[in-house]
Amino acid sequence: METNSEVTTIYTEVKMTSGKSGKMAKVAVMFCIAALTAVATIAQADDGGWGGEQCGKQQRQDFRRIGKKLGLTDAQKTQAKAIFQGNRDVVKPIIASLRTERSNLQSLMHADTIDEAAIRSETAKIAGIQADLNVNRAKVGAQFRAILTPSQLAILKTLHRKNHKNDSAATTPAE
Repeated sequence: METNSEVTTIYTEVKMTSGKSGKMAKVAVMFCIAALTAVATIAQADDGGWGGEQCGKQQRQDFRRIGKKLGLTDAQKTQAKAIFQGNRDVVKPIIASLRTERSNLQSLMHADTIDEAAIRSETAKIAGIQADLNVNRAKVGAQFRAILTPSQLAILKTLHRKNHKNDSAATTPAE
């Protein structure tokens, strides 16, 4: 996927057209990053979960890797599995709604006549659904963290910081 080079290209083009101030370029790049992230998230949506069978396999592999790093006990693995499986029924209708609204937005964007108000309305609906997913993700994360020991929680926080640092470095274009 060419996301990093696309963002860098957009950043360069916007910076050149924005004149002396790089602030406009940075705002435009942040908007583009947010849009690309939203599109990637929506593209992963599937009836079976975020990305269907392939994504589910990746999530299981990620969980096994994290489980090993945290040193989860068999009881904790069982609890975590119950938390994540219990969440599937909650997320499924939200994902279905997201897919429907995304499809509606695409139809509006490719219509012969542009209806700006309708596009904005659909975009707001999608943002609301994504907010619902983020809240759900935070709740599930809190449930998972609740089964961890203090030392496991410290390791998890360190892993999150490292991943966040890597994500930030990968999406920040060079000036």
